[in-house]
Amino acid sequence: MVENLEIFEVEQAAPNLVVVPQGSTMQFQYSNVQVESNKVLRLFDSPEVKNVIIDLSRVDYLDSIIIGAIIRLLQRAKQTGGHAVFCNACDNMQNILKCIKVGTLWPLYDSREAALAALNENS
Repeated sequence: MVENLEIFEVEQAAPNLVVVPQGSTMQFQYSNVQVESNKVLRLFDSPEVKNVIIDLSRVDYLDSIIIGAIIRLLQRAKQTGGHAVFCNACDNMQNILKCIKVGTLWPLYDSREAALAALNENS
């Protein structure tokens, strides 16, 4: 199932949830970011959803508001006994992840396929 929200595109293929940020909050209203991130968080209420992949293929920059929303998703996966990973980050996004130390907490893979394979090994 693919749900095209304004800020996050979400693909659900149990036990994995793939979240694709569509841009920074400069393009969106802050309240919409909060509403949409809460919608995505509620998907973890389903027992089928365990892991999250943050696919960064459509962004070359994310600000602190979107990063905060993503971190909430990553933490929710951990709280529900799942795993969380990043994939498809351009060089600039890789530098941002390193600077904010997020890259040390959750692994980054070159492709979505590599991220899925890693999650399948851990499940």
